[in-house]
Amino acid sequence: MNTYILYPKNTLHPFVQKYIVLQNITSAAEIAKKKLFTAGKQYLVFIQQGGLAFKPMDHAAFELPEASVTGPFTCSVDARVTGPLNAVIVQLNAYASHRLMGISMESVTNYFRDLTKVSARWKDTADQLNQTSDIHSIHHILDTALESLLPHQQPALRQVDEMVDYLTEQKGQVAMLELALRFKTSRHTLERQFMEVTGLTPQLYTRLLRRQRYA
Repeated sequence: MNTYILYPKNTLHPFVQKYIVLQNITSAAEIAKKKLFTAGKQYLVFIQQGGLAFKPMDHAAFELPEASVTGPFTCSVDARVTGPLNAVIVQLNAYASHRLMGISMESVTNYFRDLTKVSARWKDTADQLNQTSDIHSIHHILDTALESLLPHQQPALRQVDEMVDYLTEQKGQVAMLELALRFKTSRHTLERQFMEVTGLTPQLYTRLLRRQRYA
């Protein structure tokens, strides 16, 4: 088993948190040790060899296709590996698929979306990853693919990203009134902008953060 942790360009903050390259994984226990697929995170998953399936508690089981986005999970989840598994995983924050790809949060919470059916670019990215095992090449492929998705950072959008950073630092232990006062906005405006940018209400996002704390 080999695991490589890579970090994206700073321009991808706060959406993209890290890249994980898994090689020769033979059991779900090895994935659990890496604390992957925990509550409150989203993941892009590119399967190069083998298979990876999930069973979230109280939700339907599913197996990931060649290229997918999955999560956030709002509950504990059991993984099943058909191995040996080789995969490239991109750990995202809880709303990156909505912000970068326009994918509805409801469609991937405790489930997945096949990225090759979203855009041909993801099939191209998967093919590029399948053609190399060089860590530097994988890093470059992911940075290039994800940077092409970056939205124009308007001031209101940047403020929501700053709110998300603050909520994350506080592990979700923040009242909405406190958040509104800190960022000098009304609660109504805060909730509207937060929903527009992330696809989540701030209340749901704080619950995800608190759930992640105890995952």
